[in-house]
Amino acid sequence: MNLENSPFKVQPLLTFDKEITIPTSKSHSNRALILGAVRGENFKVRNLSDSTDVTNLLNAFKKIGLKIEQSGSTVTFLNSFPDCEKDSVGNVIELHTGDGGTTNRFLIALLSRGKKEYQIFPTEKMSERPIEDLINPLKKLSVNIVHNVSGDSKTPWITLKGPASMYNTTKLEIDCKKSTQFASAMMLAFSKIPLQFEFINLHASEAYLKMTSMVIKKSLESNSYTIPVDFSSLGYPAALAALMGRVLITNCHELDMYQADSVFIEVLKTSGATCSFTANGLEIKKGDKLNPVTFDVSTAPDLFPTLAFFAAHVDGVNHFSNMEILKFKESDRLQEMTNLMKTFGVEMHYSPIEDVLTITGSSQKKYQQSTIKPARDHRIVMAAALFMTKNAGGELFETDCVEKSFPKFFTLLK
Repeated sequence: MNLENSPFKVQPLLTFDKEITIPTSKSHSNRALILGAVRGENFKVRNLSDSTDVTNLLNAFKKIGLKIEQSGSTVTFLNSFPDCEKDSVGNVIELHTGDGGTTNRFLIALLSRGKKEYQIFPTEKMSERPIEDLINPLKKLSVNIVHNVSGDSKTPWITLKGPASMYNTTKLEIDCKKSTQFASAMMLAFSKIPLQFEFINLHASEAYLKMTSMVIKKSLESNSYTIPVDFSSLGYPAALAALMGRVLITNCHELDMYQADSVFIEVLKTSGATCSFTANGLEIKKGDKLNPVTFDVSTAPDLFPTLAFFAAHVDGVNHFSNMEILKFKESDRLQEMTNLMKTFGVEMHYSPIEDVLTITGSSQKKYQQSTIKPARDHRIVMAAALFMTKNAGGELFETDCVEKSFPKFFTLLK
């Protein structure tokens, strides 16, 4: 069902008690896919995520000449990039890449190793998100890149032509202030080439760089890589369970410390919820009394919308610091979440000077029924749905965009 531009009626729940499976990680998936493209040699990626970020990357791979066999959630790479360019059609290749940060940024770095000209047409807000800190190091490798900043959707956002050359340098500086995805993109695309990197302004999302290093290491040790569950997706049912009852996530049997959002399990424990790994999966139960949260958002920025929902329902003052990184996501998530919480009547205060947000939550207050037209940002949409589910329900727009990370999210709420 196409839910775009149609209101979706979210029904309130009195309790939440479910046994579910959750999606696998798109962060792991896209990293493993880039490595598969570089390696070829029948390299397999198992348990692949079915998010649109991942399917868009696979579709781009097929257009650039990569031969991939897919059986269920397993893909096998029969050839590699850039050798596969001889099997692609035309000297200028148009790629329609969706709105995924890893999809677009990882792909740009990979394509810089090829000889053909590639034109990239993303969707949504991707063309407005930062990219200069990936373009600059690629230009130092003699890659010809044109960045269209006009916003004209008929003109390629990025046009590039390699191949990247190490003639002038074997060490590159990568600025990570706005995203560590630039560093990961370069590490993955050049993983078989003796190119060194120096990361500067590494103040947020460092766990994702550690994930990249780990995926590269494991792909060299084995000819396959198995994708773990997605702890970003896990946060939504976990938050509902901690506030409203219980959830058993049957396909989650261990923490993945390389996913920044796995810290949510520790946040829930500290707050007073029960979280335990059992033979049947990860079980999360409501605590008798939940304590407010103190959290450095720069360590796991994608977790903030879920944490804000949780905080709004916990008695006391919750503190969130280092919020600036939220401005560079699919939307300005600080602005979008404060707008969302104002709509529901959540008590909060943001200090731009200190870059600190406080949310004064209540376990007794019932937030009002609302009609929400959020930004087309999957995490904002899902956070809005959590508010509605926990409280009085409502109508929610832009619900189709959850397919970016959690295609069956709204089935979970029924």
